[in-house]
Amino acid sequence: MTKTAPVEIVRRRVAIDFDPVPAGPWYPPANHALETVLNAMSLTFPAGERYFIDSVRAYSDRISDPELRKQVRDFIYQEAMHNKVHVDCNAMLARHNPRAALIEKGATVVFRVLRYLPRAFRLSISSAVEHFSSMAADTLFHHAKGFQENVPSEVAEMWLWHAAEETEHKAVCIDVLRHVSGPFGYLNRIGGMLLATPLFLIGVLFASIVLRQPRSAATAARPRQDVPKEGPFGGGNMAGVMHAVIPWKLYFAYYRLSFHPWDYDNSAYVAAWKQGNPDFGVRPQPEPAGLP
Repeated sequence: MTKTAPVEIVRRRVAIDFDPVPAGPWYPPANHALETVLNAMSLTFPAGERYFIDSVRAYSDRISDPELRKQVRDFIYQEAMHNKVHVDCNAMLARHNPRAALIEKGATVVFRVLRYLPRAFRLSISSAVEHFSSMAADTLFHHAKGFQENVPSEVAEMWLWHAAEETEHKAVCIDVLRHVSGPFGYLNRIGGMLLATPLFLIGVLFASIVLRQPRSAATAARPRQDVPKEGPFGGGNMAGVMHAVIPWKLYFAYYRLSFHPWDYDNSAYVAAWKQGNPDFGVRPQPEPAGLP
């Protein structure tokens, strides 16, 4: 049976204008590493979101639980919207750093290769990467105030909205995996994580090397508030940022036989975000093409 989620998966129509984001690095000079990691993730999202949608959709005919079927439809909607908004964000990143296109192309190739895997393993990989996304979302919410104070409002708006939705649907892939898996379901789930982990770490490291660029004197002098010297939003150390983005206790919990994403209930973050953004994505807007 599907474990009852403490939050609703909400369909939001989101359009963010990234044109006002200033050219060049958008995060304070004290933490170029965090900016690079987030940019690397954004550049891989369009190819990844399409992969996750297709991995779940491949099992739509085998999902008998009506609540899970609804969650799958809402998951697909959210992921399609993430794809749309990150495409717009990535166009801004490419204007500021021509090498950004290399990361997008690389991600497209990787996910294209992964499509040759058996569909059960594709779903397992999707479940694993969704776990990475939910961990990153939890970390971002934990430091939301410092993040909002130090980045352009458009960037903060996008990432906190994405974090809210990654939290809302963090259990969908694994619930589908459990629903359709046979006697070797646990081994399949763990196999997906064992492949996804090096892909994620190597991918972020590679993207960080490709994207890294020196800061101009003008950018370094850009006015900003002080950044905390500890945690993921200070220090500029790549190892420290990766350690913060991936809470390893949550990561290793995935290997438990009984693991479920809502064993760790962080729905309070989503509730707080909703309270601060009551109308976000619910304003009447044209329905984006291609969304279910």
